[in-house]
Amino acid sequence: MRAHLVEATPGGGGWGHWVLSAPAIFFIGWFWLDLFRILSPFQARTIDLLLGALAYVVLILLPFGYGAHRFVTSFPGIFQQAGWTVQPLEPVRPEEQHIVRYICASRERAETDGRRFLLRVAQGWVYLEIGAILVGAVVMVPLFFSAVEFGFGR
Repeated sequence: MRAHLVEATPGGGGWGHWVLSAPAIFFIGWFWLDLFRILSPFQARTIDLLLGALAYVVLILLPFGYGAHRFVTSFPGIFQQAGWTVQPLEPVRPEEQHIVRYICASRERAETDGRRFLLRVAQGWVYLEIGAILVGAVVMVPLFFSAVEFGFGR
């Protein structure tokens, strides 16, 4: 069914997205700060932490989150309704709402401002975390069989 897609605006200013993505953000940030401290030419821990945190936000947090959001929302056919509010162009009965496959006829992104940018970054990090979980689940299958073959798990 043809539909018009409007960029979704989660309630609460997107704080739920930041909470959901916090484990990945903090884990990667911790790793980044350790790596930054090891490779830093400075001897002052405070300067290393401040510069490392600033570099993390500018080089990893913002671009990867925004890029993931842009990637996922660019393919509404593959990632059905992710990041979009669907407005069907034909009437849909309430019992059919969740089984109908929508085909994007048009998309409307919200105006970009500072708040919307941060919301997109938060949504993007949730998508990255979901992707990491799915990839991890697929990778664990051969690891399991490999471990069993070499005698673990008996």
